[in-house]
Amino acid sequence: MLIEDVGALYKNYYKDLYRYIYFMTFNNHDTEDILQNVFIKVMRGKDCFRGDSHIKTWIFSIAHNECINYLNRKRKIIHIENLDVSIICANNNIEEKILNREAVDIVMGFIQSCEEPVRSLLILRLIEEKSFMEIGNIINRSDTWCRVTFFRTKKNLISVLDEYGGEKTK
Repeated sequence: MLIEDVGALYKNYYKDLYRYIYFMTFNNHDTEDILQNVFIKVMRGKDCFRGDSHIKTWIFSIAHNECINYLNRKRKIIHIENLDVSIICANNNIEEKILNREAVDIVMGFIQSCEEPVRSLLILRLIEEKSFMEIGNIINRSDTWCRVTFFRTKKNLISVLDEYGGEKTK
């Protein structure tokens, strides 16, 4: 796919980008605004694309930076009560991985509590199922850093879920 065909890029990557941005903002309107900004930057910067990575990775990097800018501007608490579960479950058989709404709330609360770039790392790995190399390119970290940080954070998430499971059975 050519970088010049922004319409095809939009068509091919819209759903994945929407899901990623939504997990960063938890707001449909803000997600649409950020997504629009991403594709404006893609159109304006298509001549700057060097080809060092896959086009999708480059676009996700732009989306990541736009999300960080948004979060820095808004600095608001994201409420997960209104989380649209259909967006979470739109891909990757997450319906099978997350058994109920409480577990979704716990996982999303955990992700929300993480600072950047760990929040993006979790979203890109758990939701988008990106490789550590792709994630590293997107968030500008080494794949080793991504791998180590993910496994440490995943261990913490498992502990949180175990505590939740223990409380539910009491």
